[in-house]
Amino acid sequence: CIRGGIPLLLEDLGEELDPALEPVLMKQLFTQGGRKLIRLGEQDIDYDENFRFYMTTKLPNPHYLPDVCIKATIINFMITLDGLEDQLLGDVVRKERPDLEQAKDKLVVSMANDKKQLSELQEKVLKLLKEAEGMILDNEPLINTLQQSKVTSSMINKR
Repeated sequence: CIRGGIPLLLEDLGEELDPALEPVLMKQLFTQGGRKLIRLGEQDIDYDENFRFYMTTKLPNPHYLPDVCIKATIINFMITLDGLEDQLLGDVVRKERPDLEQAKDKLVVSMANDKKQLSELQEKVLKLLKEAEGMILDNEPLINTLQQSKVTSSMINKR
């Protein structure tokens, strides 16, 4: 499809996207020898400008990560009046004040990164607790990780 410029439809999408779709969603194209290429996995594939990628889901109210929302245009066909107002307001802001829209996008990505960082710290603490032997109060790496987690958590909550 990518080589021939044929539209592609990916049906029944869940709430998480395969990381292999990243180059397609971000249109990570490069030129080599006068040809437009896209790298999928380990392979470089010719890219036709007519290629379109569509994704659908049967989920009634999907919640995608903020970075997915930035990479793709999401259209909800099960929209309510309030949802339509929000979408139209977003379109107006995008046209009238693109700087605000960019600031919102940066904020959304920052919040997603903060959430990921907190999750990673939580996993690290749980791993250290699981592997701890003897008195956990004597385990310096665990105590240091807990202190770092506390500081990071408070910084993120302040933002």
